Amino acid sequence: MRKLINNWEKKLKNDFGFWDLGFLKVYGMIPGLILGALFPEFIMKYLWILLIVFGVLMVRYFYLLFIKK
Repeated sequence: MRKLINNWEKKLKNDFGFWDLGFLKVYGMIPGLILGALFPEFIMKYLWILLIVFGVLMVRYFYLLFIKK
């Protein structure tokens, strides 16, 4: 698994530009928007749990982006 992640990391650093990374984020967001539109009652029922998970993942992302060397 680590080898696969290292391969993706090299690929992202060497082959992806600014716009490619931006589009990659949009590609990841679109399925979430579609599922949210299809199951709005589920999203609203578990909104606080989803927001907490989002917050934890954002803290981890910021740690990896700004603190970890």
